[in-house]
Amino acid sequence: MEKGWSEQFQKKETQPKPLCAPELFKKVFYRAAQEFYARMDLDFEVDGTNKNFLGHFCRYWNRDPAFELIENISLRKGLMVFGSYGTGKTSSFKIIQNMSRQYGLRALWFPSISAQEVVDKYNAEKNKDDVIDYYSKGTFLFDDLGSETVANNVYQYGKEDIFVRILLNRYRNFEDLGTKTHITTNLNSSQIEDRYGRQISDRFVRMFNLLKLDGPSRRK
Repeated sequence: MEKGWSEQFQKKETQPKPLCAPELFKKVFYRAAQEFYARMDLDFEVDGTNKNFLGHFCRYWNRDPAFELIENISLRKGLMVFGSYGTGKTSSFKIIQNMSRQYGLRALWFPSISAQEVVDKYNAEKNKDDVIDYYSKGTFLFDDLGSETVANNVYQYGKEDIFVRILLNRYRNFEDLGTKTHITTNLNSSQIEDRYGRQISDRFVRMFNLLKLDGPSRRK
């Protein structure tokens, strides 16, 4: 029997292959972005404030190993896209969702919900732990994290920031299962710590690739 066969058999695929050539992915993304913004009577513009971000963003979703050349960046982590209002953080994720639907690329699909909607569901649900459990599992994009109101649990906790519990659960699932979390937020790392505590901010470094998207608002 060939030497070393058992090691080869047990070795797991740790890095998915890119979906396509990097330039092709970026070309398709840009075309999808033009279509997305045109529906809102806006132009898709690539300039000095978003060019680097778009390059990293496309490399991430294409599973391009070149994405990992930057320190503390990993394809295994989720994305935390942060920056000022109206710069296209949420739109960038929606474009990826549109590509997933248009081309039948399940690898690009993820469910998304605003942080405030999660709080609203929690407030309306009698069995509140069910809401926490549901949003603690599986890949999710939580949009506009930090803008949500404090939740109201009259049955047990009173007022609470439920994303502290959700994100701690998701961190454990990331460590144990590789579950990815994506977020958009207008908060920077220090503001995340002020809002959710040091325990959460420390885990963000392990859970997320931090991509900043700043510049002027692109909304009309």
